[in-house]
Amino acid sequence: MCGRYAINASGEQIAQTLGMAEAPAIEPAFNVPPGTRQWVACPGAEGTPTLERLWWGYQPVWADDSAPRPINARAEKVASSPFFRDAFARYRCLVPASGWFEWQARGERKQPYYVSVPGDLLFFAGLYDPPREDSEGCFAIITQPAAEPIAHIHPRMPVVLDEASLEGWLDPSRKDRDAIKAAARPIDVAALRAWPVDSRVNRPANDDPELIQAV
Repeated sequence: MCGRYAINASGEQIAQTLGMAEAPAIEPAFNVPPGTRQWVACPGAEGTPTLERLWWGYQPVWADDSAPRPINARAEKVASSPFFRDAFARYRCLVPASGWFEWQARGERKQPYYVSVPGDLLFFAGLYDPPREDSEGCFAIITQPAAEPIAHIHPRMPVVLDEASLEGWLDPSRKDRDAIKAAARPIDVAALRAWPVDSRVNRPANDDPELIQAV
């Protein structure tokens, strides 16, 4: 799964990668938890992506208040799930990140790891419900079975898209399931690196660059 991530790229770096003319200032965050509003790239009216601050926890406006608010959506079921299939066809987004955290079970304790492609800006494939008059908007990160070199840490990982597929993933004219899946080309997972980090990351209140340093 992906239940915590970090983003220390600037708005300018995100804008340049996505072909945006400008972007808001983005403060670095080294311990992003669910249940908070985060920057997400969504399709724009003019065909250029825009950055929106949406709630991490997906509960579309049509859902009852008692409906779940999942933070992740499984890639294996996202196109057919009644809860996600409309968003998969119409509302796909990108979640910019520098890396993410996973916890490896070690007996009675869990060791946190930070996973990234050192020095690279990553984009997680996501689904969103857009902001409306009565809703601030929300999103979920799509996950897939983990591959080595990180499968020994946790069985799931976010879908991290290759830079060449970002435009195609956001393209709202792609509504056919096969065409959408064809656009979702993942990065070379062999480029991923993972290292153990301090357990201070377990507390969302901790947010500093030392959280992503190896211990």
